[in-house]
Amino acid sequence: GRRPPSDERVGCIQGRSTSENARERRGVRRGPSSIMFARLSARMASLRLSRAGAEAIAGSSCVGGARGVTRACAESAIETACASQRAWIARSFAETRAGTHTTTRGFHASAVAPMASRDAKSMKTHKDGDKLTPAPRGIDPPMTPWEAGARNDPNFGKGGGGMSAFTPTARLRKRKTLQKRAAFLMQTLENEKMREIARSSPVTPFRPGDVIRVKVAVLENRGRANNFTGICIARRNRGMGSSFTLRSVVAGVPVERTFPTYSPTIKEFEVLERRKVRRGKLYYLRDKPLRYSRV
Repeated sequence: GRRPPSDERVGCIQGRSTSENARERRGVRRGPSSIMFARLSARMASLRLSRAGAEAIAGSSCVGGARGVTRACAESAIETACASQRAWIARSFAETRAGTHTTTRGFHASAVAPMASRDAKSMKTHKDGDKLTPAPRGIDPPMTPWEAGARNDPNFGKGGGGMSAFTPTARLRKRKTLQKRAAFLMQTLENEKMREIARSSPVTPFRPGDVIRVKVAVLENRGRANNFTGICIARRNRGMGSSFTLRSVVAGVPVERTFPTYSPTIKEFEVLERRKVRRGKLYYLRDKPLRYSRV
């Protein structure tokens, strides 16, 4: 008698097709070698079909200027294909001649384009006109407290707290210590030097997340310049001691180099692209796959 439907489903789950279950119900048993040969034949036909689909996707097979399955690909695949595959190949060839072929239909998984996560660059980039956060910043020194206060409020510093370091002592409303006045003097001299270097420096406004190409002169090598391209993962603002760090991948090895921002050895500075980041320090890239650090 006929076995219950639950047994048929169990048979399919165990890896047997419905046709094999039907043969077993009719009493026709196939040996392991014949079953394996049948499955291998079907697999080879599927691979031939996927090869035709891959050629169609790549555009190497064209019929009348349309991308799809050519006559040669169709005939070679029909020779060893089963009935259902023959019908699909014939229909695909007809749609190609008619110009209505869809290149993503019915192909084997090996003919599908690779995933986006396998790309060398997995970080998204900003387009022109996008709002950048953090915003790019140049190397000009920031305003001093008394300059910012005087710009916001003309009466700023009347009590002596926000007055310039060059204010005579007799005019001070609030006494300042010698150390504090000396610190303001050092800051003023440092700002003057930073403005002088910024006028002739090739460094342009940049931000963490930018892919930067720097050309630096190597003094130990007779002043010859070499290029280094990487993604800016950190920017350190410390006056004349400011620096920025670039990270890249060289020969499959992550490399990080720190450059002084106001160094006279920087000959060229170019921002190639701006990647989308939401932090000022991108140290998390050290724990990410190398594809995130490639440029």
